[in-house]
Amino acid sequence: LNHIMKYLDSAALIISVPALFAGIWGMNTGGLPGKSSALGFILVVFGSLMAAAVLGYHLYRKDYTN
Repeated sequence: LNHIMKYLDSAALIISVPALFAGIWGMNTGGLPGKSSALGFILVVFGSLMAAAVLGYHLYRKDYTN
């Protein structure tokens, strides 16, 4: 059971990083960068996936996934 909980906690951490990026970028405040172009959306998605990959690699190196 402990092994399953560590795996699920790691998965929840990795999933929460893109949700945090999208939530901050999607706030209803004025002057969002890339608001009027498709490039802004692509950059946010790419940035959030890169941050999730870095976090996943960090958790893998720290052996939190096993």
